[in-house]
Amino acid sequence: MGTETRPAGRRLEGGSRWDWLDRPASLGLACALAAVGLVVSYLMRNQCATHPWANAFQYRHLCYNDIQPLFHARGVDRGLVPYTEVPVEYPVLIGTFMYVTGRLLAFLTHVGLAAGYTDPSYFQLTALLLWPFSFVVTLLLRPRVTAGRLMLWAIGTPTIFYTFLNWDILAVAPMVWGIVEVERRRWGWAGFAFSLGASAKLFPAFVVPGAFLGALAARDRRGATRLVGGFAAGALGANVPWMIASFSGWMGVWKFHADRFPDLGTVWYWLGQAGNGYLHPSPWWNTVSGGWGGLVGTAGLGVFGLVSLLILWVGWRRRDEPGGYPVVPTGLAIIASFMVLAKVHSPQYALWIMPLLVMVDVPWRQVFAYLASDAVLFVSGWYWYATAHPFTPPASVAEEVFVLAVFARCIVLITIASYAARRGRRCWPAAPDLAPVPVTNFSSRPEENDRDSVGTPPYSGQQMTPKPNRG
Repeated sequence: MGTETRPAGRRLEGGSRWDWLDRPASLGLACALAAVGLVVSYLMRNQCATHPWANAFQYRHLCYNDIQPLFHARGVDRGLVPYTEVPVEYPVLIGTFMYVTGRLLAFLTHVGLAAGYTDPSYFQLTALLLWPFSFVVTLLLRPRVTAGRLMLWAIGTPTIFYTFLNWDILAVAPMVWGIVEVERRRWGWAGFAFSLGASAKLFPAFVVPGAFLGALAARDRRGATRLVGGFAAGALGANVPWMIASFSGWMGVWKFHADRFPDLGTVWYWLGQAGNGYLHPSPWWNTVSGGWGGLVGTAGLGVFGLVSLLILWVGWRRRDEPGGYPVVPTGLAIIASFMVLAKVHSPQYALWIMPLLVMVDVPWRQVFAYLASDAVLFVSGWYWYATAHPFTPPASVAEEVFVLAVFARCIVLITIASYAARRGRRCWPAAPDLAPVPVTNFSSRPEENDRDSVGTPPYSGQQMTPKPNRG
């Protein structure tokens, strides 16, 4: 694997036919991969737009999505304004996207360009508007990762399974944009991008502390200030209008999640079931306020805060390593920790960490272990729901496999978070030519480097010209 200063993958001497896997993918290959992944994802989900949801069709064909049912449940079909006229469980950019897409569909139906103002048409229009976000992520990653790693994102199971399951890709794209801006040292734009992502789903905000410490480690206090300023500007611009329109509706998003019981995708749910069945049977295990759900919510949040501080501290101790403060590995570790400790783990959360797994030298065995456990959980979960009585004993084989996959995925995420925090480095593709790429030790102190070399990768969109050491 590579770091900020060493190309990833095997050495290029010898002209192996597999050398291209260690270099950046060509633009044509990246576009083709993205197109294939998104087409497969759409065809898989579109089954639920062309067939009735009867006899568990949506589960047996693995095409369930949140978009169609929420078209009715969140008042999109009636043109209700989110937060003010109907509660929405998503932050403001997703809520706005849902509403605007509904209004656009109403217009297209009125002028005869849509089949009808129905949930299948709403899904198809939503998918059409979402695919550019995934495509942009592929294009942003292309010059910054190896072709082999890029495939994990473009045609990996998370992209195929989850791009059109929900709206989370609206948060993933700004997060990746923000990371790119951090690596370009355009701190204000990085903060702004992270704020847009966090205004769609909270997780992009978890990268901001590491980026802030990255600026401080490079002794760029102005950059750190710009990062915070950009984040504040974007967050205020996205949220304040809705807060003014209905503060209670805006707060309802966070109250909704605070009051949720641990879901089936978390170890917390199954530990609660085990406690109720084997430790001490009591309604307490199935209660949110004053029960197991409340304890998990409070304790999980507290532990996540402590773990995040520990990860940031470990990153700070590594700030003098080549490449400076490990912003991307730290972000990966924090987000993976959140996915373990939170009391909700929806399937599409896999999209959150895939770009980070692509960018960090996490061992392949850990990556494939995560993808395998997530895929098994995805398939077994839907087949479990497709059984006649999914929550009635005895447990079906699909349920037993699902539970095992939940714990397996949790163990893999802990392993990934630990590796990323302690040893993970940003891996870069090898240079396009076959010549070995010189390895340079960059200091996190700007005065010890050339002005434009701080954190600059050995291969990126701009090719760097090595200069002799000073002194």
